[in-house]
Amino acid sequence: MFERLLGARRTEPMVALNAQIPQTHSLFLLLGEARARAFMEHAVNRLAHRAAAASGLVARAENSSLTVLFEQPAGALQCACLLRTELRRWCANVDRRLRLDLDVGLSFGAVLCRPPRYEGDTILRASTLATAASDGQILLDDAVRDALPEPVRARLQLLQSSGPEGERRAWAHACGSDDAHAAPMRLTLRSPDGRVHLTFGAERPIRIGRDERADVVLSGTAVSRQHAVINWRHGAFVYTDTSQHGSWIDDAQHERRVHLQHGVCALGTSGALHLGEAPQAPRRPDLLFSIEDVAD
Repeated sequence: MFERLLGARRTEPMVALNAQIPQTHSLFLLLGEARARAFMEHAVNRLAHRAAAASGLVARAENSSLTVLFEQPAGALQCACLLRTELRRWCANVDRRLRLDLDVGLSFGAVLCRPPRYEGDTILRASTLATAASDGQILLDDAVRDALPEPVRARLQLLQSSGPEGERRAWAHACGSDDAHAAPMRLTLRSPDGRVHLTFGAERPIRIGRDERADVVLSGTAVSRQHAVINWRHGAFVYTDTSQHGSWIDDAQHERRVHLQHGVCALGTSGALHLGEAPQAPRRPDLLFSIEDVAD
């Protein structure tokens, strides 16, 4: 009743795609304010045209974000990958030093239409997922995941987190054109006591912490449940600290020690990780790392 009074109508279930370009600060530093603003305007317009060509309905286009509606989840997911490729091409055309990620959230459900505006919880969930994404992730909610073909569902990675609002979950999708396929590298993480000795490719994030669902589980009292994430990004494995007490990275390649507190650092070819406590003798590092070309 209230929807009729407000002039809104509920559409058939649709997939809302929200895409965000988060690194606007680095863009302004590189291009300057005038060029950066022009770049963002043209970039969002290019993404909107690309989405429309992929049978999407552009519901909203703002300074650094875009909301598009699709009838089919598979088409929305394919478009998300196409938009990431389009942004990379546009960056290369403007300045070869410019590398920007596109964080994407996808949600499936009812949408309210108040022409020419579209709104509702489905669009809000897509925006929340895009905000939670990092390093160019594509995050899906359960409804999108359940509507995808089984071969696609099998390639999704479940992500879960805890917070004041309770447990949250999403599904991460890796596009076939991700950087992992352009540079085949492998990362080996091992503990000095030999209990951990794992090798990872560049195709997905590597999560480290006390949580039993982490890729690398450590039991130190100073280690947070979700202490750090390592992603392959722009030709390097990048360590992101997400912990309460921080991380220290000994980089043997560049002969340096880096302290991170919710910060980011590209890893060299070898070194050591100290999680939660500053390095001091006789305490050994929590992990040793080495990076090699797969062809070696």
